[in-house]
Amino acid sequence: MKSFLKTIAITAAIAVILTGCSKEPSAVGIKLLPAGEKFSAHETTYAAFADTVFTGVALNGGGTNILVGNSATVECRALLRFDNTIPESLATVQIDSARLDLTVNYSWNIPIPAPSATYDIEQVGTPWSSLTVTADSLSGLSISPTASIPISVTSQDSFNVGNILSGQVDTSLMRKWISISADTADTVTPRFFSIALVTHPGFTNVGIWGFTGFGTSTPPSLTLIYEKNGVKDSVILNSGEGTFFALAKGPPAAAYLDVQGGLALRSKVRFSMKPVSDSVNKAIINNATMQLTLNRSASLLGVGSVDSVVAYFSGSETPPDSVIASYYAYGYRQDTTSNIYVFNVTTMAQLWLNSPSNNFGVAVRSLGDNASVDYHAFYTVKDTAHTPRILVTYTKR
Repeated sequence: MKSFLKTIAITAAIAVILTGCSKEPSAVGIKLLPAGEKFSAHETTYAAFADTVFTGVALNGGGTNILVGNSATVECRALLRFDNTIPESLATVQIDSARLDLTVNYSWNIPIPAPSATYDIEQVGTPWSSLTVTADSLSGLSISPTASIPISVTSQDSFNVGNILSGQVDTSLMRKWISISADTADTVTPRFFSIALVTHPGFTNVGIWGFTGFGTSTPPSLTLIYEKNGVKDSVILNSGEGTFFALAKGPPAAAYLDVQGGLALRSKVRFSMKPVSDSVNKAIINNATMQLTLNRSASLLGVGSVDSVVAYFSGSETPPDSVIASYYAYGYRQDTTSNIYVFNVTTMAQLWLNSPSNNFGVAVRSLGDNASVDYHAFYTVKDTAHTPRILVTYTKR
């Protein structure tokens, strides 16, 4: 009896399945594929037809790193501004010392073993903002020497990420800042407490944590040690703004597609979509991958930065730095042994296909554009073996 009932149940289940399969698909499903429409899948790889290198506007404030150093190709000078309120009570006390502490979080182009390094602490008398300072602003700043004891680095370990670099700031400069803070009737003198860090010649380059970003637990700090009524005490200034000037020593290398942070050195790459479709809207891009090949020996990547670049949808031919920021793709190596950086540009490729007149390519920038001077040297379209390429998988009607 049980066997008989089981047979009936199985037969009924099969009948239900067959009945469901015999029915027509829903109306929604039918309209997804119009009658008589045929689709075919394709895959193709082809090279870029044009590229160029250009320099954008470098705004190096607001990044996680503040750079100071001097290499063969670039010099960096750092600006630090403290915006803490200095207690008026310090106007009548003896300032014993003022110690500047900086935490290393990036380094580049430092030989092994590292030579000794010296960073001068200078006074900045001109107001500035990290949101507007560019390399052109440097000539307009009043920067003067002080009697501060420079930051001196004598060992390789001093350049390691997390290490503290310290220097003694001129106490007469501190007295001047305290006087400005205490003089509430003075409306002419700006309450502006800023210093510059300038390195001596030599390949001694570091990045320090700024006042904002991930490193806010270790921002630049200025500790004032003073004595009042025979008792030692201290005040710490650790809030403010920071930025840096990156100055190029000569033109970019003409042999490569240059991408370098700090200097806002960027490249543009362009691909024609004709190999995919000669008619607009006749193909659907399923996947598009751009590949740029790095010349490792010509490149210079720092320690403590992300080894990646980013490609933005270029918005016009001129200016070359015009981009549509909502469309972008990160480029990275799948492993450290590879020299090929891979970008998923599927959405961009579909837009190029749909509107050929708006195909201005992609503008490639450093991911740490305002926090590093990492230099990526990519091969150009002139190098047929390593030319920029795009791999496209698409469905064609």
